[in-house]
Amino acid sequence: MVESVVDVVVNAVPLLMGPLIAGAGWSTLRRPDEIPHVASGGPRWTQRCWSVGFVLLGVTVTALGGFGLAGREEVWPVGLVRLLGVGLVVSSMTVAAVCRARNRRRSARGPGLGEG
Repeated sequence: MVESVVDVVVNAVPLLMGPLIAGAGWSTLRRPDEIPHVASGGPRWTQRCWSVGFVLLGVTVTALGGFGLAGREEVWPVGLVRLLGVGLVVSSMTVAAVCRARNRRRSARGPGLGEG
């Protein structure tokens, strides 16, 4: 089995980047006050979903690189977990963006009739 250098590099990059992605998710899971702006502004559960999704993405990207270097096809549960991680990240970012927009609109409108 002869692989070119390009194939090895293409499979080694996810293997090296996966732990960094998972580490970023893990650190924001442990310290929710350091979450990026993209996932902030919503309820606490959106921040946790973003962090867990990033951990899942990091683990599955690492597995993708490992399967590629071994010359094997990825097993279907790994792809399913990656899809779950992407769903968690995208949905939490969407909910956070809607909450931020709602808060901006509420603060721009000022106090209502019964407030103040």
